[in-house]
Amino acid sequence: MILFSNRFLIISLLMIFLNSAACAVSRALLVGIGDYNTNKTGWKKVHGDADVSLLLPVLKDKGYKVTTLINHQATKDNILKALRQLEKDSHAGDKVYFHFSGHGQRLPDFNGDEKDGYDEAIVPYDALRSPGYATPTTLYNGENHIVDDELAPLFESIRKKIGNNGELFAVFDACYSRGIEKGGEENLSDEFDVDNFPEYYRGTSDIFTPSDNSYLLKLPLPLPFRPGCLTAIITASLENERNFEVKINGRYYGSLTYCVYLLFHRSVPLKEWIPYFQNGDYRTSGCFQSFQHPSITVYK
Repeated sequence: MILFSNRFLIISLLMIFLNSAACAVSRALLVGIGDYNTNKTGWKKVHGDADVSLLLPVLKDKGYKVTTLINHQATKDNILKALRQLEKDSHAGDKVYFHFSGHGQRLPDFNGDEKDGYDEAIVPYDALRSPGYATPTTLYNGENHIVDDELAPLFESIRKKIGNNGELFAVFDACYSRGIEKGGEENLSDEFDVDNFPEYYRGTSDIFTPSDNSYLLKLPLPLPFRPGCLTAIITASLENERNFEVKINGRYYGSLTYCVYLLFHRSVPLKEWIPYFQNGDYRTSGCFQSFQHPSITVYK
């Protein structure tokens, strides 16, 4: 009787595990901004919206449940709401993919957690390039930028929800993007070949410096990721580098976006992306400038 009970318990646990694995879902949130309101925000138009159009069908073909935010939809509030909803919808064992295509910018680090003295930020549709683009009665101090200090706890919530058997991959096709999740830092030159300077790039070398830093000072200091699910943060450039678009068949796309599109199209499993970027195999894609260094930071 005891032996039968033990066998029944083992079989029950095995069925629970198998059912959990079978129910695991692949989810994706794609954010792409190309049609920035230049007159209002100061940001030049790029082709982040084309990136979403490129990735959406291939992700759906691979079985992902996809949510998209494009151009005016991709405000800071909507992006944060979508990330929280992504966490809410996710379950243990899920594969989660987040993709941002748009401008990136650095800001002064006011809480002292960055070795180089700068925070990295992605630029939603409603963020201004500098305080000078705000209306005379409203001074903009970075409230609509999404700073790395704000992204880190959102990613940690997703990691906790999907558990040790889940996977989280986040791709940032923006300038100055390494470290956007609080990754490592390294100082490399900011030089590039001016004779072959691409037409479109996604960011500005201008540091966003608010006249009033009270908003940025209120951002909580993010904690390091706890051990958990496999997590990979892939960025188009280092924290001191610009990110350039690539022209494919007469159309412009983000260089990193087109590279990961090729990986999805070739059905390369997410785990195999890690050595691909770590070993520099991304160079074979032909998507990147020689002076641009995509990076991957892995957590487990």
